[in-house]
Amino acid sequence: MRKTYSQPHYYHHVEHLKEQQGSKKTLWASLLITLFFTVVEVVGGILSNSLALLSDSAHMLSDVLALGLSMIAIYFAAKAPTARYTFGYLRLEILAALLNGLALVVIALGICYEGIMRIVHPQQVDVKLMLTISLIGLVVNIILTLILARSLKGEDNINVQSALWHFIGDLLNSVGVIVAVVVIYFTHWVLIDPILSILISLIIFRGGYKIVKNAWDILMEKVPDGLDTDEIIARMKEHPNVLDVHEFHLSAITTGHYNLSAHVVVDNRSDAENYQVINELAAMLKETYKLDHTTLQVEHLQANHLDDPYFAQIK
Repeated sequence: MRKTYSQPHYYHHVEHLKEQQGSKKTLWASLLITLFFTVVEVVGGILSNSLALLSDSAHMLSDVLALGLSMIAIYFAAKAPTARYTFGYLRLEILAALLNGLALVVIALGICYEGIMRIVHPQQVDVKLMLTISLIGLVVNIILTLILARSLKGEDNINVQSALWHFIGDLLNSVGVIVAVVVIYFTHWVLIDPILSILISLIIFRGGYKIVKNAWDILMEKVPDGLDTDEIIARMKEHPNVLDVHEFHLSAITTGHYNLSAHVVVDNRSDAENYQVINELAAMLKETYKLDHTTLQVEHLQANHLDDPYFAQIK
């Protein structure tokens, strides 16, 4: 009787999981710091009646949700594939990033709308309290931005990237609040508060759009940036025993995990020789293009393409 295995490592020779200990520690630290300062900014924004502070606190709250989603995604990404989820849970990382990016876009639009309302209906603000909270926020956001930027150098993670954009937006918002405080203190021009909030919202919108676009490209199985399908196919066809390459697909499962599949038409040698061609192609793809996960199907010219006019000229 044939023996059946259920352990994950029998399904794959390439692991479909991501152990991201550095990203976990980074996101946990960022989450705790952000949660604490969110409470501080909400209270400060209400007491000072500052839109800049309130918009920043709303953004910080979205950071808490975004970091929570990222933590869940990283946890599941480390789980091994199963018989039902043969690619594991790597795509959850992309779904979390998509939600984070959309959150950035929505928050940016909300801040922009509220800023326009404040321009139409100006309101007085507590300058001293604004300055105190914004200075604390500036220090916190600089620390968080540096932590996340350093983490990205060690591990490529789209969720850390989206969190970084959140905190870059927070950092800019803190700078904007400080500028608004200085202008209001010396000129009493309260409109600077909503105007700076609108400008910052445009920057946040750009960051959110970039995250959404990156996640969308992966979900739509776009060819990863930096890889050229025509070049790869041409390189594969340079092999002396390869007659043609078709049904070619190249996409990313998640950041840093690429998947290539293709049909390779070989000349009619022995099966052992033809499969050696496939092994040589796989080795070339790994060495030249860093493509570890490749699925290449052997096709014989006479066996598979007897009636195909495209291949008639090759015979």
